[in-house]
Amino acid sequence: MRKLNWIDILIILLFLLAVYFILTRIFGHSASDLTITISLFTVLAMALYKLNREVGEIKIGMRNGFSRIKEDINSIKNKLKIK
Repeated sequence: MRKLNWIDILIILLFLLAVYFILTRIFGHSASDLTITISLFTVLAMALYKLNREVGEIKIGMRNGFSRIKEDINSIKNKLKIK
């Protein structure tokens, strides 16, 4: 299991807040439609930010991995030329 970072905790808290606003709206209390909409869009924006960040980290990892493979292939080529 991976460790929760600050963005995960923020997304969870915002989601719980949005659920609270929806429940107060359902049971007749004072949460307005605008409040619910803003909270839901905020949760979605934070989730998209997290997804974009994870994709960026994967791209960086792939770039580093392919550069290491390129170095290995070049070293093999150099060893074959010596023999």
